[in-house]
Formats: sequence, C-alpha cells, structure tokens
Amino acid sequence: MKLLKQIGTSLKLVGCACCITVGLSDTQVSADQVSWPGATTVQTTSAVQNQDSSSLITGNISGTHLLSGQALMAAQQAGQQGFYDGIDGYPVGQCTGFVAAILRQQQIPVNTYSYLGNGDQWAESATQRGLLVDFRPAVGSVVSFKSMHVAYVTEVNDITGTFKIMEGNFEGQSLHERTLTMNDDIAGIIHFEKLSTASQSTLTV
Repeated sequence: MKLLKQIGTSLKLVGCACCITVGLSDTQVSADQVSWPGATTVQTTSAVQNQDSSSLITGNISGTHLLSGQALMAAQQAGQQGFYDGIDGYPVGQCTGFVAAILRQQQIPVNTYSYLGNGDQWAESATQRGLLVDFRPAVGSVVSFKSMHVAYVTEVNDITGTFKIMEGNFEGQSLHERTLTMNDDIAGIIHFEKLSTASQSTLTV
C-alpha cells in the first residue's frame, strides 16, 4: 500500500511497511504506517545543554520540559535495540518494539505495555488496563496514532503547544525525531511516565 504525502506544493510517495504483531493467543497482521496525514511538524531548537542524568532542574522560564541529556541518550539506545531485536511481543523493525524497549529501560511494568496490539490500538488497550490516557503530552508518555503508529514523548513546550517525539520505523528509520502539535490523527496520550520506577531525570527550563 502507498500513501501520498504532501510536502509544500509537491507530492511524494511514502511506502508503508507491513508487520506482524504477535498477540497472547493469536497473530494479528497489520500495516505499521510510518507516515500519517494531519501531523504538523514544527522546526525548533533547544538552548538547553546536556545535564547529568541525576540532576533535576525546576522553574519555568520558557515553558519547556525535556529529558536530560543522559536520559535522552539511554532512551534512544533502548529504542533502537527494540527496533532491531523486537521485544515483549512486538516484532522486529516496528514502532511498537521501539517504544516498548524504551518503556522497559524506564522500568515500566511489562504487563502494562506488552501485547497492546498495533500502534493505533495502544490508547484503547491501555485504557482497558486502567492506565491514564488523555490528550495532554508529557515527557515520558507515549503517543498512539490512528494511522497505526506509536512514539515516545521527549519534550513538551507549554507555551507553543508543541511536543517532541522519538520513533522507530518512520520511513524505515531505526530512530527519528520531530516536533509536532496535537492533531486529529492522535488516538490518545498514554501516561506510562507515572508508572516508572527508574530515576528519570526531567529538566524544566
């Protein structure tokens, strides 16, 4: 299957990769789409330099909340490992394995994120498991997209309303990052960050 993705005034063909998501008692086959309509990309830069992962900066100057440098690197490495190896019921080379590996690295209980289905099913499945799901991005939360995709939130700007995600299998890449605003393709924001037992370091600047 192919999607037409409009960039400016030109049209570009974007391929969709098919995946197999293994369920508890059966096998589900779906398309893990790597691009979706309606997402708004905003170019941003951050003036915050990497901080030690044990530090926690409070205060709110620009309204930006983000992972510290070491925490961000650890999440990137974990996500790529999950993308290449697959993890906790999610297949190799897909967005679901990418995010699941980050959640494992953050010591999120495996029974809360394993076997949630395809990317578009995560919000509903998480709700059924009693997790908080809303439409308010937070650092460490997970975005479930209606177009069969999931991504991990690494930065939120309260003033601009933008948030930064990292993801696997965006146009086939093992790691991709971009900044978005809320849009109609978002099925829900899953607040796994509230379950983390790891010493998560979040900066607020």
